[in-house]
Amino acid sequence: MAVNLEEKAVKETLKKIIDNNDNIPYKAKMELKMIIESEHNPEKLLQECLLHMLFYEG
Repeated sequence: MAVNLEEKAVKETLKKIIDNNDNIPYKAKMELKMIIESEHNPEKLLQECLLHMLFYEG
């Protein structure tokens, strides 16, 4: 149970950071949030988000 709460807290924090960043286009924000929701492994989550931003073509 603690892992689920920790995972949820991390995901909510990441989403807030993304929402508050005016340099990220709306479409990219939505795509990053989908990645955050679908991934449960923290290392893979970071990897997927970084790859998305690296190859993002808005």
